[in-house]
Amino acid sequence: METFTKKLSNLMRIMIWYGDYALFNILNIFTGKKRVPKSVRNILVVELLYIGDVIAITPTLRALKQKFHIANIDIMLRPSMKAVLTGNPNINNILIYDKQDFDRSFNSITKELSGKYDLAVLLHPGVDIGNYKASKLLKKAKIPFRIGCTKVGFLEGKGFFLHRKTKPTFKTKHKVEDNLDVIRTIGADTVDKHLEVYTTKPAEKYINDLLKKEKITKKDIVIGIHAAPQHKTHEWSVEKFARVADELVKKYEAKIIFTGVQKDKDYNQRIINLMENHAVNLAGKTDMKQFFAAIKRANLTISVDTSAMHVAAALNKPIIALFGAGNPRIWKPYTQKSAIIFKENKTCTSCMKHTCNKKFDCMRLITESDILNAVEKFI
Repeated sequence: METFTKKLSNLMRIMIWYGDYALFNILNIFTGKKRVPKSVRNILVVELLYIGDVIAITPTLRALKQKFHIANIDIMLRPSMKAVLTGNPNINNILIYDKQDFDRSFNSITKELSGKYDLAVLLHPGVDIGNYKASKLLKKAKIPFRIGCTKVGFLEGKGFFLHRKTKPTFKTKHKVEDNLDVIRTIGADTVDKHLEVYTTKPAEKYINDLLKKEKITKKDIVIGIHAAPQHKTHEWSVEKFARVADELVKKYEAKIIFTGVQKDKDYNQRIINLMENHAVNLAGKTDMKQFFAAIKRANLTISVDTSAMHVAAALNKPIIALFGAGNPRIWKPYTQKSAIIFKENKTCTSCMKHTCNKKFDCMRLITESDILNAVEKFI
């Protein structure tokens, strides 16, 4: 359950959102509400957050393509996020920018973009850049029609230089719906809301060859575990992960692979060292596409609240997700093939904080049995 402080902060954030929207509409009375261009041939989408956030916009990209089917759609991403959308059929070009580019070359970026686009869609500019600066960039680039999302925190700029803003609501929505709300302001939507990521044949071969060296064949049941959290409040017990992994080997004769980036290598190894059975540590051995391919190869993935659960959902693979400080109503894997472990009725949850003064009860109360019972639904 959310604490009173969290509920109050959410209420204040929503009221600020309503206030911004009201002011925006009042200004439109004097300036006139601008109409959507009759001909939209080039669209720029701005999304400067991270893996899960980028995956969550893929239904929005599909909806834009369905609405403006002859238009080219370019997307602005952080440098490390390019591989997340490589291969997506709904986009034409990927533009790479980060905070340093905005700080150092703001005018140069506007010149690069100037005159190239009929429509700009500002989804998430990142907290280090902000809606104000990003919307100003789109205006200076002379993009004639600009829309954006304004559901942000207390102090962030609300995207002053936009022609449409999302209508405020007290309803808690999944991030997929939140993104679609942005383009619903111009009549774009889709009934097909599945997520998308794409692997490559070389990436899949790399994973198959790597697992073959570990004596894992295509006939084996492979269970992926993404244990390493992005934030401390998303962390589950390494001892519990080890016991769960051993039980999966015992009960299903499963082969266990641990995924992650280089910084997760030692964390994964701590779990493996506590196990009685063999497991494969892929952390630091895969690039983005190979990471996707590893999850695609797994029959089931178990993950804390981080990007792996969204990758599994996008690949239509079964996923068990552990939630505590995060809010599954907003960030659960967007797929029917999912099970959510969430102790909402037993302690405070969904604080969205990176520190905790309650000994991380929201994650600590999750038991091995919770995970193993969920596994039975899929294997």
